[in-house]
Amino acid sequence: MELFDAHLHLQLMANAAEVAAELASLRVGALACGVDPRSWEADRALLADVGTPASPIVVAAGLHPWWLADGRCGSPEAELLASICARTRWIGELGLDFSARRIERLGKEPQVEALTRACAAAAAASMAGQERVLSLHSVRAAGTCLDVLERTGAATRCRCVFHWFSGTTDELWRAVRAGCWFSVNEMGLATGKGREYAKLIPAERLLLETDHPAELGRPWSAQRVRESLERALALVAAARKADPAELQAQLVANARSLLA
Repeated sequence: MELFDAHLHLQLMANAAEVAAELASLRVGALACGVDPRSWEADRALLADVGTPASPIVVAAGLHPWWLADGRCGSPEAELLASICARTRWIGELGLDFSARRIERLGKEPQVEALTRACAAAAAASMAGQERVLSLHSVRAAGTCLDVLERTGAATRCRCVFHWFSGTTDELWRAVRAGCWFSVNEMGLATGKGREYAKLIPAERLLLETDHPAELGRPWSAQRVRESLERALALVAAARKADPAELQAQLVANARSLLA
């Protein structure tokens, strides 16, 4: 494995199986994040034979806060995701989005309740060597997200990865102290804040991601995924004043540690 995408919506690509097979041939591994737990079984079946031990593609069950905010998912899906946490190590995307447009219809509580259910279930199901991996969305809600992780025990019993972290510097350090990981992408790294955070995150808890595809339900390309990861790698190396080859080796080691 030469690169690892820690937050890829492979299931939302029209040609998901094809892209997954191409990723393996390009020596790119991935955490394929879902958005609706009702699709998890079908996603696993679709991607069952892709990836390799050297370049793994792991399929996560998710409940995206946008799907909760607009009513596409609700309490039954939150309950379903909690039950799935007992059956798989890979959970994501889940989390909180408190931007104005996401809470204007239903408020914050459905999101908090769903995240709490999933985190409690994941913490209860985790054990040494089989910790659940959570890929977390947090927009204007990092503090509340950390409250949930700490209250449910997920912060210490799971491997919690903040995807595209955008909280305050104080919230970043709180997440670091809690033992969280962070995945960064080229869009976030295009901002001064994103590059500054890429410098501050402990090297052993840093991962790359793409958050692809840009258009859900359309065909995509594994080469586009790899190229985005390469650009993110170059931006992180520049921000940290690190040797790109050494940084790449560190990031691959981090990914293998996350998946172990």
